[in-house]
Amino acid sequence: MELRVLGSNSAGNGYILTNNRETLLLECGVKPLEVKKSLDFDISTIAGAVVSHSHNDHSKYIKDYLELGIVVVSGEETFEAKGIVNHNAKPVKALKSYKLGNFKIIPFDLKHDVPCFGYLIDHDEMGRLIFITDTYLCKYTFPNVNHWLVEANYSDDILSRSNCPYKRRVYTSHMSLETAKSMLLANDLSKTGVIVLCHLSDGHSDEKRFVQEVQEQFGIAVVAANKNVTVNLTKVC
Repeated sequence: MELRVLGSNSAGNGYILTNNRETLLLECGVKPLEVKKSLDFDISTIAGAVVSHSHNDHSKYIKDYLELGIVVVSGEETFEAKGIVNHNAKPVKALKSYKLGNFKIIPFDLKHDVPCFGYLIDHDEMGRLIFITDTYLCKYTFPNVNHWLVEANYSDDILSRSNCPYKRRVYTSHMSLETAKSMLLANDLSKTGVIVLCHLSDGHSDEKRFVQEVQEQFGIAVVAANKNVTVNLTKVC
């Protein structure tokens, strides 16, 4: 299984999980054309898409994906905010289990300034992946996680020195590097093969430092989710 990054910042978020036979999309914040290009214009493998919340950088193109016949999963509030009524728009509830093809997913509540879900995603080929973005904390721990796709939007020291006019919103809606490390520390990482840091702020992060700090602390491969990056997701038993 591969994780392909199409975008991971305020310009638009989109990720692909695929083994070239079956595909799950994470977020609808980039144009469907980018997905089509990544899949060599064969969208028949797409089992569906999961969306975290209603902000445009994550959900702007939901209607376009629905018009392609792609099932899109998100919280009811996301579809209401977008004014979407479509038979392929599937509202889901936190801590309930769902299937999109052979991908098993469980949404869980996060802490953003609008209702937001993270997702536990299981597939026999890749094992378990946890996707967390746009939240200032995660109250859950997870067993047997092979891969993390987790926000590290800013660092406390960098943001505190900046003249950012919306600091308060950042503190109360996005995950800092320090919080991400604390969250990872609370989990058993013995089966984790890779940590992918996503949604790094252009102004309040330091990619090289973030990757190095997390890798040194946990002794696990760490990758920054830059556009066009591909990460191999191998199941760790």
